[in-house]
Amino acid sequence: MNKQPLYIKGDYKLIARYNKFDESVEIADLDCPDLGWITYDPTQGASDDELTEICNSLYDGCLLAELGIKGFRPANEHKLIKS
Repeated sequence: MNKQPLYIKGDYKLIARYNKFDESVEIADLDCPDLGWITYDPTQGASDDELTEICNSLYDGCLLAELGIKGFRPANEHKLIKS
């Protein structure tokens, strides 16, 4: 089960969340926490094709979770666990 929309591979370490207030998906870079959460718009994409594909996948996962699709957990049920 997908508990937190997360992508860690190669140079990318990204996490996503659904912002219910703005009804938007926000993505953060775990390597640059000072940048904070950035609203992602799939119609605009990201800075390159690979990153756009990754962000689109995170975006879709967040929306599926908010819709209650089996295998995805809504944002208000996400729990980050420190290792």
